[in-house]
Amino acid sequence: KPWLSKREKEFLAKISLEIENVLEIPTKQCKELAKCVKHGVAFHHAGLLSKQRKLVEENFRKGLIKIVVATPTLAMGVNLPAFRVILKDVRRYYPGIGRILIPVLEYKQFVGRAGRPGYDEWGESIIICKTETEAFQLAEKYIFGEPEEINSKLAYEPMLRMHLLALIANSFVTSFKSMKNFFKKTFFYFQYGDIHYIQEKLEEILENLKEWKFVVEKDGKLEATLLGKRVSELYLDPLTAYNFIQGLELAKERELNEISFLQLISNSLEMKPLLNIRLSDLPEISNFILENQSCFLQEIPEEFELSYDDFLKSVKTALLLKDWIEELSEDEILSKYNVTPGELRVRIEIADWLLYALHELALLLKYKQFLSYLRKLRIRVKHGIKPELIPLIKLKGVGRVRARKLYSAGLKNLKDLKRIPLEKLASIIGEKIALNIKQQLGGNLKRVEEKQKTLTFS
Repeated sequence: KPWLSKREKEFLAKISLEIENVLEIPTKQCKELAKCVKHGVAFHHAGLLSKQRKLVEENFRKGLIKIVVATPTLAMGVNLPAFRVILKDVRRYYPGIGRILIPVLEYKQFVGRAGRPGYDEWGESIIICKTETEAFQLAEKYIFGEPEEINSKLAYEPMLRMHLLALIANSFVTSFKSMKNFFKKTFFYFQYGDIHYIQEKLEEILENLKEWKFVVEKDGKLEATLLGKRVSELYLDPLTAYNFIQGLELAKERELNEISFLQLISNSLEMKPLLNIRLSDLPEISNFILENQSCFLQEIPEEFELSYDDFLKSVKTALLLKDWIEELSEDEILSKYNVTPGELRVRIEIADWLLYALHELALLLKYKQFLSYLRKLRIRVKHGIKPELIPLIKLKGVGRVRARKLYSAGLKNLKDLKRIPLEKLASIIGEKIALNIKQQLGGNLKRVEEKQKTLTFS
C-alpha cells in the first residue's frame, strides 16, 4: 500500500503552498515545513505561526498529514487524536537544574492524545528506552504511577497583586476583613486550610497599592482610584503599571528614541521570558547601553546587582523589537536572535498590548507630549515598519513588504496612490492588489485602451 494516494498528494501540495505563503516573504522555517507537509509529515511547536499550526492540526485530524513531530505544546488542551503516540525521551532540560524526568501528569497529557473517543476504539503509547531496567522503571513511574497533586498558585505574588487590585476595583473587597473572608473561599484555603500563609503578603501588597496611588483607604474602607481601576481594566500587573508611570515621569528629562519605550515595556513581567544573553552578545549590548544611557526610562543597575542580568535581557529584547520596526525580515531575525516567526508574532502582540497600556496611562496622567509618539510606535511595532510607511500600511492587503515596494517606487502617501494610473500601479504591485487599493481609495476605474488588456474593470 503506498504511503500517500494520488488524491492525498494533490491536497497536500495545496496545503503545502498555503503554509509556505503565510507570510509575504516565506522564511526558511516556512519552506521547511511546507516541504515536509508535501510528503504527509509535519512538525509542530510554539515557533510556528498560528495559521500554520492550525493547518497542521486540521489536516492531521483529517488524516492527510500522517505523522506530527511535536513539542509539549501540542499535548496541552488540543484535541488532536492520534492512534499512536511515541515519546522519544521523558527527560527535559531545566535551566539551573539540568535534565530531569518530566511529571507524570505531563506524560498522561501526552499519551491522552492516543485512542481518542470518536476516532479510535483504542490507541498505543510508546516510550523509547535504552535498557530493560530503564523500561521497568519508567513503566512503574508513568504507566502505573499516579499523577501529581494540583497545587494552588495563588501565593505567587504577581497573581496576588492583580487579583487584589481587581477585587477592590470591582468592590468585591471593601475592607481588610472582607479581604480575608474572600481568600478563605479560595482553592488555596481549601488546600492548605490556613490563610496566614498569604496574609502577610496581602498586607504588604495592599500597602504597595496604596503607595502607588492605585488604592485609597478612608475610615477603614478600601476603594480603587481612577488610576487603579484603569490598571485593573488593562490586566496589567500593578508593579508593571507602577514602573510604567515611573518611566513616563523620567521621560520628561531623557533623550527619547524608540529604544526608550521598547526597553521600558520589555522590562516587565508580561514580556517574560526575555531573550537570553550569550557571551558573544555582551560586548555589543554593553556598548549600546553606554552609548544610549541617557535614553533609558529607568535607572541602570550596577553590574554587581541581581537586577542587572534582567536589565541586559530587556535591552536585548528591545533591540529585537527595534530591528523589527527597522524592517529586518523574519529570516534575518531568526538568524540574529534565534527567534522563530511564531515566537516573534507572540512578542509583537504582547508589545502591542503593553504599548497600548502605556499610552492609556500617559493619557490618564496627562502626559500629552508622549501620546502621538506612542501611537506611532505602536503602529510600527504592529506592522514592523519605519515611520515613512505609516500612511501606506493603513490600506487593507498592504503589509510591510508591499508598503516598502510602493514607497521605493515614489508612492509615499494615499494622494500619490490616487493619482497613479491603475495599469502603472499594477506593474509595481500586481493586478489584484492594485485594483484592491484603487477600490479602497474610491477611485473611478475606467476601461483602459483596447491594446492594454492586462486589466478589465467596470
